[in-house]
Amino acid sequence: MKSKGKIESMNNSVSEQIYIPGNDPMSVAVFLSGSGTNFLEIYEEQRRLEEKGIKNYGRVDVVFTNVPNCIGSQIAQEYGIPVVEFSSKSYFELIGRDPEDDSARSGYDAAVIQMIEQVCEPDLIVLAGYRRRLSSIFLDRYKNRVINLYPGDITKTNLIRGVDAPVQALRAGEDSIKCTVYLQRHGERFGPAIIQSKPISLEGFTESDKNLMSEKIREEGEWKIFPYAVHNLIAKGCLAIDKEDNLYMDGVKLERAGLQHGG
Repeated sequence: MKSKGKIESMNNSVSEQIYIPGNDPMSVAVFLSGSGTNFLEIYEEQRRLEEKGIKNYGRVDVVFTNVPNCIGSQIAQEYGIPVVEFSSKSYFELIGRDPEDDSARSGYDAAVIQMIEQVCEPDLIVLAGYRRRLSSIFLDRYKNRVINLYPGDITKTNLIRGVDAPVQALRAGEDSIKCTVYLQRHGERFGPAIIQSKPISLEGFTESDKNLMSEKIREEGEWKIFPYAVHNLIAKGCLAIDKEDNLYMDGVKLERAGLQHGG
């Protein structure tokens, strides 16, 4: 892990780079619990950049899963990527604690940190469909270096837990949706937005089409902005953050919705 560099933005605010590029690729640990489709898109972009001889990009050094033998971990193994598996279900059953118990969650995450750091010291943690809430221990260890994705616009005020993002958009009378990559925060549903996709049309869909809408959002949004955030923004040292959680791209403060992706 590289030390952070302090920079002065155009409005004279002092911020710290999330990652400082060096001679080696940025080390990435991907956390997943299921199919790993977003992980695969990030990894495939890594391979394309390697083939082009690009210097600064993210390199997936380890994949962690709390669901042993899930499809995502199988894919990683097929590509020869180190995989660390630690069943959260078995862990909480063994210690007889509720998975939502804070101290038990901290114990689990402390073990996870030890496991992945035996493989690498990640510069960035990517939550690619990881179905576990992270403890403050984990997020303090990797402060400002854990990113996640939501298949909707996190700046909206009508978001309800447990309801699919496109269904919520339709219920709000919207005919399009954006997905968002953001910094993970403890005790908050969403942290600062890094980047949003272009608007994805929902015209012609109904609530019963939630699977079709989700697939469209993945193809037109998630699979574009997640690799872009990893390889083109963070790995190249473009992003910085100040003490008020404002994000900056090349010294320019980003709006609340983050960078808007054009394609």
